[in-house]
Amino acid sequence: MLRIFQDEEKKRKAMEQAKRLWEVSLQKGKSGLEKGLEVGKSSVKKAWKQIQEERARREREKAYQEEYEAQFRYQDEDLTFTMLISAEEAKIYEKAKRKLNEVKRVHADPRVHKEWEAKKYLSLHDYFTAKIAHFLQRRNEDPVALHWAIRYCERQIEYAPVAKKAYQMDPYHFGLPEHPGFNGLIGLYAEVDEWEDALRLCKQAKEQGWDGDWDAKILELEARLRHQ
Repeated sequence: MLRIFQDEEKKRKAMEQAKRLWEVSLQKGKSGLEKGLEVGKSSVKKAWKQIQEERARREREKAYQEEYEAQFRYQDEDLTFTMLISAEEAKIYEKAKRKLNEVKRVHADPRVHKEWEAKKYLSLHDYFTAKIAHFLQRRNEDPVALHWAIRYCERQIEYAPVAKKAYQMDPYHFGLPEHPGFNGLIGLYAEVDEWEDALRLCKQAKEQGWDGDWDAKILELEARLRHQ
């Protein structure tokens, strides 16, 4: 009887040991699976990031290789200006030209003519403003949007001498407003601590006469540069 009891006890201990070994094996398998899943997720995230970076790179290349369809020209006694424009920009400008011709046919007042001539030139300035606002709102969620925001800020800054002339020829407009291209690009430079470029643009905007507290901004940026 004692022997049977001892045999049963040995069997029970053996079964418990086998159960423990099985549980340990299962735990190791589960841990290995979780690690495998984590590695898998990490690989997928890495691959997705590479895809996004490649997409952004291609979009940037596409932008810089943009095919321009026309050349915009402006000339008066003080300014001779030329700028390549895209097909979409050319359509915007041609539409504004047609509107000016319509106004001239129905209005004899030369002041109204000047107002709509100014609107003709400001059509491109306003187009750039809309594009800047659109892409700046999306810059934190889409790296391509950030690139296009910078691109249109630069385009509007390039066009600024003509926009300035347009505001000055409008008999119903006094002084220059704020300039979205200058303000946008200065802000983007400040976000990445590019104080020197931001300072350069502040001085350029002040020299051209665009509305803004430029003296205060210039002093602030000069102070940041000294403490770099």
